[in-house]
Order: sequence, then C-alpha cells, then structure tokens
Amino acid sequence: MKVGFFFNDPSPHSGGVFTYQQDIFRSFLELAAESHHEFHVICEHDKQEDFSALPGRPPNVHISALAAPEPPLTPRRRVVRFLRRVSGTGKRTFTKEKGPLISRPAAVLAGNQIEFTWSIGHYEHEAFDVPYITTVFDLQHRLQPWFPEVSQGGLWDIREEFFSRYVRRAAYVITGTEEGRREIKNFYRVPAKRIRVLPLPTPSFCFDPPETGNASRLQALGITGRYLYYPAQFWAHKNHANLLHALRLINDGETEPFQLALVGSDHGNIDHVRSLARTLGVDQQVLFLGFVTREDLTALYQGAFALTYASLFGPDNLPPLEAFALGCPVITSNYDGAHEQLEDAALFVDALAPESIAAAVRQLLQNPDLRQQMIEKGHIRARKWTATDYVREIFSILDEFEMVRRCWQ
Repeated sequence: MKVGFFFNDPSPHSGGVFTYQQDIFRSFLELAAESHHEFHVICEHDKQEDFSALPGRPPNVHISALAAPEPPLTPRRRVVRFLRRVSGTGKRTFTKEKGPLISRPAAVLAGNQIEFTWSIGHYEHEAFDVPYITTVFDLQHRLQPWFPEVSQGGLWDIREEFFSRYVRRAAYVITGTEEGRREIKNFYRVPAKRIRVLPLPTPSFCFDPPETGNASRLQALGITGRYLYYPAQFWAHKNHANLLHALRLINDGETEPFQLALVGSDHGNIDHVRSLARTLGVDQQVLFLGFVTREDLTALYQGAFALTYASLFGPDNLPPLEAFALGCPVITSNYDGAHEQLEDAALFVDALAPESIAAAVRQLLQNPDLRQQMIEKGHIRARKWTATDYVREIFSILDEFEMVRRCWQ
C-alpha cells in the first residue's frame, strides 16, 4: 500500500509527546526498509527541506509536503485555529483547488494516491475517505471533566468533537493499555477488534545515558542533598498540590529534609503551586527548574531518591518508564491503567492522600533492600517494550489491512 505518515514535529516543550513522537519516528526510519509498503511522510510546507535531507532515509520513504496555508484567515477561522492549537487537537487550514474548498491533507493524499494513513499524535484532517490509524492518549475530558485543562474555554467541546469524529471512523485506534481500550469502547462505541493495544515504549535515550558529570549538573541545578523528583508540566491534573502536602509530612522531624525537584513548563498553574509551597513552609525545599536539557533530565532521574509521580491522568504515562530505565525507584499514583502499565515495578499510592505518598517514601527510606528491588524490577520492565517493537506492530497492522484495501481502487 501507499501509506501516508502524518508527522507534526512537536516542540520539545510539549514534554512526553515530543519524546514519544521523536522516538517512534526515529525507529520508523530505521525499520521502514523491512516493510514492503511505500511510505509518504506528510509534513508542513516549511519542513519539507529538513525532512528531505534526513540521513539514511530508506528508498521506500518519500517526503510529501502539505500546501502552504492560504492567507488571510477570517476572524472566525483565526479563533477556531487558536482554540485548537491551545487544546492540542491540531489545526485546520484550507486551500482551493479547481473550485471546491478541500483540506490540505486531502489534497496531498489524493495527489500521491495514498491508500492508508497513520499518525502518531492527534493530527486532525478532513480526509475521511482514506482509511486511517489514529492514536488516543487519554479521554480524561470524559473521566475527569472538572480539570480546567480539559474543560474551560470550550476545550471540553473541542476535545469531544475531535474524538467523536476521528475515533469512530478510524480503521484502527491505537491505545497503550487494555484500560484505554475499555474507555474508547465505552465512550465512543468502537468495536474492540478495531482498537489495538500498543504500550508506550520506553524512550531510547534512557538506555544509553552519560556515565559522568551528574554531580556537577545536579549541583548547578541547586541540588544539595537527597531529593525527590517529579517531571511534569504545570497543569492542575499533575497534582503538584498534594505532593507538596506530602513533602511537608515527609520532612517533619527530619534532620536532613528532602528537596523536591520539579521540572516542567508552566501551563497556568505554577503560581498556585509556588504560593502553596510558601503557605506550607516547604518553599525552601522545592526547586522549580522549568524546562531542562535532556542531559539534566537524565542526571535528575539517576540521582533521585525516588520518582514521586503524582499525576491523576492515565491510562499510561512516560516518566515512570524513563525512571525504570535510569535506575530510579518509582512511587506513582494509582491512576486507571497504572498497574497494567507498570506491573510490579512501582509502589502505588493514593495521590490525593498526602499521607499515602509520605508513607511510600518512608518505606523506601527504612528498607534499602526494597528500594534496590524496585530498581531491579524497573530495569526489567523498561526493556519489555521499545519503539522498535511498537513500529513493527504498526507494520503488522498495515499488512493486515492491505488484504482489505485491495478490494477497491
């Protein structure tokens, strides 16, 4: 088949989405020659030269750019585009070709006779007549609609429109866990056989970390002793608030208090977190490190006493996998899907109960053997599923659908 591969090249500041998509794309380029399909990487017009110059691009991988957006935008379309960008659901822009108004993706698919498409993120398009794979990371607007990042300013309606349109009509929907499959089936009535579970792969950068220089990196970041670590952008659902309450309990009576290293970009909630840290009297122990380099990120994992992953959203998450691979014990919230994703390699807590988080930290503190066992289990879990495994499963799905697609021209 001729397969269109939508790759929207996210910013590093998007966090886990960037890590995941870059890893899948890199593995795709490495493995594409194993497949008999013809791939067209579909990118924005201004990215065509960058993609075309990729070293080692296999002969069955071509670069097909979308047409340049057509200015000017009407005020209404400018508002719609802004809201979609803020919500992370992609963007719609249109171009005229011989009269009718058609979408840029539809035009590039038709021009290259694409028979099937795959996107590794929430890439929105209007080319419904071409069968496609779409990916669902979470449906938290349905499960926890009270969080502002999935509800306020019309975001609930935008997310619902997106999933209703793209999930229901997809040939295959990819999700990371059986919990994710159940949610997609229950909320959008997609038949189970069209939902495929491909776990989030452990990021490849974690398997080959730098061997030296961590001490100086940590010192430069303000680390002065033992610390807990939480890489998470400052959304409300990341639950920094209850983690700060836990930190106060953990350090109560300790002669050597734990620091808490927080890494991530602000999405409107950091002022609240800073204010709460001052109110609780733990602001001197909390490091707000913002966006850090991958080298610093790795050093923080490797030096931490534990990852305290307090997020309330599931059904799967990347930071625990990164921690596993880099030898950092994991304490995690018991989000839906957590046990399935992380198996027995983590300590699970009620992240809305600060005393539960504090008890898990004390458990590792009082039992060094348990902490070492968690590190060893984490290493095993981290290597169970990689981006290579993920891409090969996608190729198997393409092979399967090829038998269907040959039924029409």
